[in-house]
Amino acid sequence: MSELHAIIKQYGLPRFVKKGTILLYQSEVPRRAFFVKQGLLRVYAITSAGEERTVALHDSGDLLPLSWLFGETSTSLFYYDTLVDSEVVAVPKNELVSAIAKNPKAMSEVMAMTMNEYTSLLLRITALEQSSAAEKIALTLYYLLFRHGEEIKPGVYTIKMKMTQSMIASLVGLTRESTAVNLKLLKKKGIVSYGNFNYSVDKAQLERFVGEDSFKNALES
Repeated sequence: MSELHAIIKQYGLPRFVKKGTILLYQSEVPRRAFFVKQGLLRVYAITSAGEERTVALHDSGDLLPLSWLFGETSTSLFYYDTLVDSEVVAVPKNELVSAIAKNPKAMSEVMAMTMNEYTSLLLRITALEQSSAAEKIALTLYYLLFRHGEEIKPGVYTIKMKMTQSMIASLVGLTRESTAVNLKLLKKKGIVSYGNFNYSVDKAQLERFVGEDSFKNALES
């Protein structure tokens, strides 16, 4: 057990939450931080037109909301809900932050978690900046690979969650129909394979499609 997990176990209260449960509302002052023990959470905002836009996804091992937990914001910036039946651990903010500050190993784990989140969100921003729908989806797959991927054989990653095309469309800001068409295009190019809500990505093929050297060098730097 990691140092951070030991602290969370000491101070936290496990909760089982059903699919579709809103854990945090936008602008709400949270009463607890949440550690995702098992499941899948969606972070989203609602546009002025009343449409939901997915900002990020959180799965097992994530701690949220980090901006509120470490004093960068006084409220939750987004809505957080469960996409599947999930198990979370509710942890009091003051006790958690104090315990982490006294434990260098736990602090290092939080820093690693934060840097992973930071890098993955840079990929999200890069995806949304693309003019081509296919490149938007390809870079969103890169985000999912980086943030939620598991290498199942050399260079091939599976996304560790069940994904609908509607979920991908919400991440990209496209219609489900446009997303389906462009996923088929990427599948023909050997970049992605999918079925039964499971997605696998060939990392090398993906990097070639989005601009292999310059993109990869930017990430490494």
